[in-house]
Amino acid sequence: SLKVGGMSESVAYPVLVGWAFQGFGSWTFGRGRSIVACLILYTVWTFLSMLQAVDSWLAWNHVVEFLKTLLPFLVGVTMLKTEKEARTLLWVIVLMQAYVCLDMNRTYLEGYNRVSREGFGGLDNNSYGISLVPALGAALGLFLAADRRWRKVLFGLVTLLIMHTVLLTFSRGAFVGLMAAAIMALVILPKRPKYIGAVLLTAAIGAYFTGPELKERLGTTFAAEDERDGSAESRLRLWADMGTVISERPIFGVGSFNWSLIAERFGWPRGKEGHSLWVQTAAENGLPGVSFLLLFYGLTIIRLWPIARRRSPDVDERMAMTATGIIVALVGFAASAQFVSVRGLELPYYITMISVVFLKVRTVAVPVRATMAARQPVPALRPVLRLPGRPDPAADRPGLATVDRSR
Repeated sequence: SLKVGGMSESVAYPVLVGWAFQGFGSWTFGRGRSIVACLILYTVWTFLSMLQAVDSWLAWNHVVEFLKTLLPFLVGVTMLKTEKEARTLLWVIVLMQAYVCLDMNRTYLEGYNRVSREGFGGLDNNSYGISLVPALGAALGLFLAADRRWRKVLFGLVTLLIMHTVLLTFSRGAFVGLMAAAIMALVILPKRPKYIGAVLLTAAIGAYFTGPELKERLGTTFAAEDERDGSAESRLRLWADMGTVISERPIFGVGSFNWSLIAERFGWPRGKEGHSLWVQTAAENGLPGVSFLLLFYGLTIIRLWPIARRRSPDVDERMAMTATGIIVALVGFAASAQFVSVRGLELPYYITMISVVFLKVRTVAVPVRATMAARQPVPALRPVLRLPGRPDPAADRPGLATVDRSR
């Protein structure tokens, strides 16, 4: 966000060198291995798509940029070893997002809605609002998982702070993500008053603080064709035109970042974005490419679902609520990303990275506990039968206890 040249390199090289000195960590991912495989396959497919792109150099730049997300992801899933380490990283992510939101609310109270007019960190208001949706889900999970009062208060305030910042962006896509996250929370959480009440209270506060400008924009999102505003109508036309590209080049697409080059063919200005992560990925990287990306998030939700629902006896409430928050975060992101092409957004990848660590640790820990239980010393059974005429060794050797055969 500071736009300081070379900062990525200054961070990346020491991290990667340290990763190498650690032997590149552990590549045993347990139930998370299919998730890691999908992300690697997605990267490989974007490279293959680049080879036949409309502008291969532009597509190659996207591959290089994506490596800045893939490599830290691999460092995290191979180096983080415990649930405590993964949860600590989730704390850091949520609290740093909350810090930015606190400053955005400060400028709003001073009379200038910076997040709506400028966005943050190179993202416009829509993209930044969508980037906060997964942070909100993670914050809700940490709030529900908090085992101490000060943590409960802290993450309760953080959840409300992030949600209010999302509303300040006036982003319809982000608001749709909030609604999807709320619905998923009601579906997955135990039907107990303290859980349902927390979600309903959060939703009520969000509805109360929804301003008239956002309400007016939301009214046209799902309106009839003659009542939609220009922004909502143009998105539908964009998706239809990208659907035409998908039908023409379904395997490799036109190459990453190349839709903007051919948008003129459909009457759009050169450089026009597709305003949908999923549809634009399918148009640029083909149906296999978008399938790998959807599976990356979908498998994470599927793998975490039994943990969130406590289908295993060794899952405690803290772990279940953390998994619930991650599922809510990813569902909210998936819904909101339908409205903006947030291809470079890193936060959902890192939240998924934390999920893989949870799955890895639990996959390894359960068999170890079972093995240790199997290795517990069992009282030896002494022989109770003796052949006739054979003397008892204990009877003739002093110091040896005689076997009590009455047992």
